[in-house]
Parts: sequence; structure tokens; C-alpha cells
Amino acid sequence: MTREEARKILGEEATEEQVTNLLASFHGIEKTKNDEINSLKAQLSEKSDYDDLKKKLDDINKANMTEQQKLDQMLKEAEADRKLAKLEVSRAKAKSILAEVNITDEQIEDLVSDNLEETIAKANRWKDTITNLKDTVAKETKESLVNLDLKPDLSNVPQGDDVMTIEKFNNLSAIEQEKFINEHPQEFENL
Repeated sequence: MTREEARKILGEEATEEQVTNLLASFHGIEKTKNDEINSLKAQLSEKSDYDDLKKKLDDINKANMTEQQKLDQMLKEAEADRKLAKLEVSRAKAKSILAEVNITDEQIEDLVSDNLEETIAKANRWKDTITNLKDTVAKETKESLVNLDLKPDLSNVPQGDDVMTIEKFNNLSAIEQEKFINEHPQEFENL
């Protein structure tokens, strides 16, 4: 803070002594703040290697573990690995059961558990359901195709009553005869 700024804060009637006291007080407070900041920065730099120290401490603790603690830790890790292995076996078994039907990996994951028998039962139920559904659809489709009437609809084919004969042609007017000759030249030759 400058003397001009201090004078603005205190007002124009402030004496030099008042301005000097304000500046001294302000700079003292600033110095205290800066000292505190520097002290905190120093402490922070001392403690910034916390993660490294924690890792070293964990390593030391692991080294100092008793044999029973080491066995317990190994047992926990083995149990976790065993559970993963069971899941993989269940997943593989479910995929082999459902290989014939078209099913996604996400749907298979819904069936998989670490209990192999439960997974096999679920996969077999799904396979039976899908197979029964396919058989039912195939049967219904076959029945509908067998019962389908394949006789052609002759409603749009001219029947014998619309066939032009020489008598009918002779009974037409000259304009109609000319129109028939232009529209049906092949039939006209057959008359």
C-alpha cells in the first residue's frame, strides 16, 4: 500500500504520523501473513512425500507380519482367486450349453454365478425355453403353410364370356371395331 492510498483511506485531514502508523500496521500484517505462508509451504514440502512414506510403512508392516497374518493374507488372496476361477468355469459351462442357441454374452452373464450347479440349471432352462419356442414357431409356420390355399384367383383373368367372336365383332360400330383392332391386333387376326 502506498502513502497516497493510505491518505485516501484515512481522509485528507490525516496527519503524516497517522499515515505512517497505518502503513506500518498494514505492512506488519502483510509480513506476518507472508511468514505464515512460507512456513506452511515448508511444512507442505516436508510432507509431500506422504505416499512414498506410506508405501514404505506398508512394506515394513508386511515384512513384520507374523506367520499367521501372512497365512491369513495368502488365504484371502487364494479365496478371491478361487471365486474368480469358479466364475470362469461357470461361464464356460453356460456358453457350452447355450452354444446351439443364439444368445449374447451379456445374457450369459445374467446366468453365471460362482455356484456351478445353479449356473448349469439356469442355462439348461434357457436352452429348453428357446428350443421349445423355436419348435413351436416352426410347427405353427409349417401348419399355416400347409393349410394355405394356393389356388390362383382368376378374377382378373378374362373368362370365356369376354372372348371376341366374329359375330360380336360384326355387331360393333365402326369406331368400336377400329378401336378393338388397334388395341387387340393379335385377337383380331385370330377371328
